[in-house]
Amino acid sequence: MSGKINVVFGFAYFVTTLALGMYLASKFQQPPEALQAWMQSPHHAMLKAAHVHGNMESLLNIVIGLVLMKFALKAWIARTVSLLLIVAAIFHSGMLYLTGLGVGGAAALTPIGAIALIAVMVLMALGFAQYRNDAKA
Repeated sequence: MSGKINVVFGFAYFVTTLALGMYLASKFQQPPEALQAWMQSPHHAMLKAAHVHGNMESLLNIVIGLVLMKFALKAWIARTVSLLLIVAAIFHSGMLYLTGLGVGGAAALTPIGAIALIAVMVLMALGFAQYRNDAKA
């Protein structure tokens, strides 16, 4: 089961980042002075960051989800990585989305997602080290 939810979540989250990209692109249809004001706004900067980070985190969910389905990592590592990947996306780029939409306090929660993403990388390294040791035995 670990991994499948990440693939599904990753595709769904990717659709939201595509929608955000279309929204950002639609802003270029504004008159030049309105476009200039939009480009200078902090909301634009946050939504642009949410778009970029959301794409990366959705693709990470898909790729690592497929890896979790392919390799027999220890069950606790696979479950923890699966959960932390979703937490990372929601609390990192998801909070950037909310900040860009005017929810000011959401930005304070973004480090939770960044820390979760670092933990995923550490756990994946640990999981593959154990996988290689088990394969040698």
